[in-house]
Amino acid sequence: MGKSQRQKQAPYPNTFLIGVQKAGTTSLNRWLSQHPGIYCYNSLKDIPLFVKFPDRKQLNERLLLEKPAYRQQPAVLHSAVNYIFYKPLLHKLSQTQPHAKLILILRNPVTRAISSYFYFKKMLREKRDIKNALIYQPKKKFEITPDNNDFTYIEHGFYYQQVKECLEFFSREQLLVLDYEELKNNPLTLLQNVCRFLNIDENFKADLTSKNITGKLKNKFIQQNILTKNASKKWVIDNLVDPWLPVNKRIMLKNKMLELNTAKNEMSLSMPELTEEIGENIKSFLAEFYITDSLLLDELLATNFHSKWFEHEIIQKY
Repeated sequence: MGKSQRQKQAPYPNTFLIGVQKAGTTSLNRWLSQHPGIYCYNSLKDIPLFVKFPDRKQLNERLLLEKPAYRQQPAVLHSAVNYIFYKPLLHKLSQTQPHAKLILILRNPVTRAISSYFYFKKMLREKRDIKNALIYQPKKKFEITPDNNDFTYIEHGFYYQQVKECLEFFSREQLLVLDYEELKNNPLTLLQNVCRFLNIDENFKADLTSKNITGKLKNKFIQQNILTKNASKKWVIDNLVDPWLPVNKRIMLKNKMLELNTAKNEMSLSMPELTEEIGENIKSFLAEFYITDSLLLDELLATNFHSKWFEHEIIQKY
């Protein structure tokens, strides 16, 4: 990187899509990135900036790699689903951007947990069967680690505690809470709602194709080659790939390959390990954790998520 580029200041995010995991954040991020009033750090999605780049100079250099170039868009967006999950990340966010606008998508925590399990199975991260992975006593405190990001299936659904902690650092007016069911069933209305929140043109029409669907693998061998890390692969990337394909483009290419290797019409309910009996037992087990939490969430936000999620059977495909 040349001296003149190092001296440039990258646009710092003022808008954050903060969660939750497996609730349509990839789709919403992709839709918003098409808006002419939004500059989006797509290649940094789901990378908490303050963990990966604790040094502000290093962060600035990485932000400058993003393409296309910033064109004075009023909203600068960064999306990472674990912002809402870790209180230290929310605190750091408030210290760096106290007037930021935050967007949060909430999904039925039971179906969210099961969807997350199958997603990490697809990504070759999860090796356990579904019962051993999902039926456990939740942790109360944990450090920011890849395993705690991915395998805390139950903990990610405690929305009341997460939102309560968020509101310790930000005002209610800075937080837009969205419903995953509306994103799935009425995306145009939801997108207009987000645009009004960000004070940008709400008549913009985006390509509303869904992204990052859990689905099933088309080819496990291809998936293993995309995701497996080893010394020889690292050498090839460092010495042969990096000079002509910088990290931001490489990440976007990898994400596209993973997307193409997912069968979008074969959802994880067809997984043989999730029999009807096992599925119902797991749903009942998980629901017990969230009944009180969802009531407290509704009281905090003046919403009606509890009735949508638990007063009648709405457990959907994962």
